[in-house]
Amino acid sequence: MKSLKTKLAALLGLMILCASSAMAQDSETVFESSNTCKECHEDIYRNWRNSLHALAFSNPIFQTAYNKAYRETKGEARKYCLGCHAPTVRITGDYDAQLSITQEGVTCDFCHTVAKIDLTSTVNPFMSSPGEVKRSVLKQAESPHHKTEYSSDFASSKLCAGCHSFKNRHGVAVGDTYNEWKASEYAKEGIQCQDCHMQQIAGKTAIEGGRDKIHDHSLSHNLASMREAVKLRFIDPRNTGSRFSAQVEIHNAKAGHSIPTGTPERHLVLEVRTHDRSGGVIETQKKSYHKTIVNAQGAEIFSDGDVFLHGHQIVEDNRLLAGEKRLEKFVFSKRVGEISKVSADVYFLYEPQVASKTEMRIPFYSADVFIK
Repeated sequence: MKSLKTKLAALLGLMILCASSAMAQDSETVFESSNTCKECHEDIYRNWRNSLHALAFSNPIFQTAYNKAYRETKGEARKYCLGCHAPTVRITGDYDAQLSITQEGVTCDFCHTVAKIDLTSTVNPFMSSPGEVKRSVLKQAESPHHKTEYSSDFASSKLCAGCHSFKNRHGVAVGDTYNEWKASEYAKEGIQCQDCHMQQIAGKTAIEGGRDKIHDHSLSHNLASMREAVKLRFIDPRNTGSRFSAQVEIHNAKAGHSIPTGTPERHLVLEVRTHDRSGGVIETQKKSYHKTIVNAQGAEIFSDGDVFLHGHQIVEDNRLLAGEKRLEKFVFSKRVGEISKVSADVYFLYEPQVASKTEMRIPFYSADVFIK
């Protein structure tokens, strides 16, 4: 009898193991890997593979924030975080990130199998239909390997809204790029996210018989595009003898959302300096543009992990709205008689938590005026 029980237990264990393996295998095949896509869509794949979408799950900044959130919530954060950073889990349920498709981040087949978008849903705005039909903005597209279907959603900011309009569990809009755009003149004029972030560039849509232009799947997060977003100019710099004053107009000229957008770790910094005749810096002043979020105790919090877990209120938001021009006045008092030039730089400052706090600076725009 004991031998029979042992055999039955072993058989049951084997059945469970096989069932689990089969479920994982089935989940793995729900979505096509980007490696499958690249066999025909080589240029698009190459363009996407180093994008923020492709790195959404694997990049160390996300992993640091995610691991903190995971520990503090005892795993509850998985659905909140992975639903956008590895969105195939919405269908596969692979919240332990065991499947290779999960680790592809925002992968090709997730977006191109979205059949419908419901922005009224707070649980899952993406109605996914993974399978043979691949959807895109291209009309009358043909493929020998899968069915194709035109979807107007691929030319609409709605496609982005599901992940780029996010409130934390306390109802605080920690990342609200979509609504920043929606409130702007860009939205009123019908200019969509894709019109800036997915412009057409050189490349073949497919190796055989493809069109000669592809949409930019790197999402235009390049320095050239970023540097065009903000403009500066000096207005009426004056030396009164005891004080030197300079007004700087800062203009969010080409971003269809606030600058900086996203979480509070992102700052835009305007730095203005006075110089002597040899070019040496006499005095420096700075102005920072950012969103300030506090916890339940009223203390300012900075890291992405803390903001998503503990952010209770936005107490300040002086970021530049889309299209906004703002005049900033700077008054200098040091060695005023020696001032021969005033200069200004604006740069993007990102201070994410990785192993330790890291500072990243991206210069945007510079201006200077020589003083007679």
